[in-house]
Amino acid sequence: MEFDFMNSDPTSIFAVAIGVSILTSLVHIICAVAVYKDAARLKRRQALAIAGIGPAIWCVATLVGGVMTAGIYWVLHHSRLNPAIPASSTESDETEV
Repeated sequence: MEFDFMNSDPTSIFAVAIGVSILTSLVHIICAVAVYKDAARLKRRQALAIAGIGPAIWCVATLVGGVMTAGIYWVLHHSRLNPAIPASSTESDETEV
């Protein structure tokens, strides 16, 4: 089944565009709230890795950048690329057979 945008109703294309925009906005807001809560938790624990970038700035950046910015936040604060996280905290005691 093919969909021809050139001969379709402009109202339906507009409705699809609005739907995608709303879905994208919701994803950005959800990511921003999650990043803000995590950054606030890290700040309370005095473990915020990047000086000068607080929870509010991360929240605004994630609102603008979405999932990509949330991914950057995770890499900087929760992956082994962060020198404050010891390598032993990410390793499992179980060995594979």
